[in-house]
Amino acid sequence: MKTEADFDFYDKAVEDRAPEAWSELGRKHPIYHYRGRFDFYVSSDYDDIKNNILVDNDTWLYSRGTSPKELDPRMACGMMTEPPHHNGIRIIVQRGFTPKQLERIAVEIDQLADELIDGMQAMPEKRGNFFKLFAMPLPARLMCRMLGAPEEKHLQYKQWADEFMYDHYNNKTDSAEAGEKAQLIAASLSGLIAERRRVLQEAGVTEPSLQEVGTVLPDDFISRFICDKVDGRHLTEWEIISLLLSIINGGNETTMNLISNLLWRLLEKPERWEQLKANPDLIPNAVEESLRFDPPLLGMFRTTAKETELKGEVIPEGEKVMYSIAAANRDPAIWENPDEFRLDRDMATLRKHVSFSGGSHLCLGIHLARMEVRQVFEKLVERLPNLRLTGEPVIVPGFSFWGLVDLPVAWD
Repeated sequence: MKTEADFDFYDKAVEDRAPEAWSELGRKHPIYHYRGRFDFYVSSDYDDIKNNILVDNDTWLYSRGTSPKELDPRMACGMMTEPPHHNGIRIIVQRGFTPKQLERIAVEIDQLADELIDGMQAMPEKRGNFFKLFAMPLPARLMCRMLGAPEEKHLQYKQWADEFMYDHYNNKTDSAEAGEKAQLIAASLSGLIAERRRVLQEAGVTEPSLQEVGTVLPDDFISRFICDKVDGRHLTEWEIISLLLSIINGGNETTMNLISNLLWRLLEKPERWEQLKANPDLIPNAVEESLRFDPPLLGMFRTTAKETELKGEVIPEGEKVMYSIAAANRDPAIWENPDEFRLDRDMATLRKHVSFSGGSHLCLGIHLARMEVRQVFEKLVERLPNLRLTGEPVIVPGFSFWGLVDLPVAWD
């Protein structure tokens, strides 16, 4: 096991080629003890991650945070909990991802995609930053609709999410500025919750239930979280805020990174884009290959509940351990030529990637993300077939997330 801080996850040279760099580290050191800005272990072995860390909830704690920082105990609620309580929370959230809900959301995805493409086609210069023009606003606006937040504030929620997550993974000490941002987010969400409670009160509802969702209240996550129950009780105000924050962060990071990462890979070798246009049935394969090759989240953390062992190395109780999604997704025992982006991989093998986590904490938005990106690329292939790169993409700053802030493209 390597213990020196000679591989710095926070080095700009590493950040700019993170999936490749993390994979190289994992092949040399399946267990790595990083001692630099933070102190944590890194597990890069596919089997250890898939069949141990992601499934053994008694050893690998989620409730102590998924970043290198120790989670504020007040935040250990909502999704940041362990089974069996966590299972009840998941049921509440899953009501927003039922087949019926996804059918409704699919229509909204197409509408948003058409609107954004119309805006791009109306630009006389026929060029711009695809991330800002399309990949960011579509998931951010959709997230606001699903949440029940004002859609016109999607850029504000995006900024808050960016700042919150950057601080969470990159700043060793909590700053006063970060605390102020957290208070702003909480105050905004509290206002939305209070407005819904006021509607219920005016309607004479004293004991909210799911019957009020879609009748007295709009059919969205805020309404469901107010009206639903876990362990026989309604959620507390802080539990609701915690769940809403989880959806804001998820909706503002992973899907927009997936959209921009996939288009980047398709356009950097134009023959890939031509192949997809000629055979749109390859779009689902392209989505999964992007998730494998360019995971929007490079790694997540667990905390050891007890002394444990990985690859013969003893890890003490209470230690932060990052499981490297980027390294696991390039395991040569699972994928042939794993460092190559390919559209012809077998779907069953492709879906062995761990980009959606696994076990009790499998991403609840997994079906929405796949559907959303598939529909997006069906639209792009049809309506913007002449998309092409006009410059070098700019990688999102910071540790753990892998995406773009600038994807310069042209179309006609």
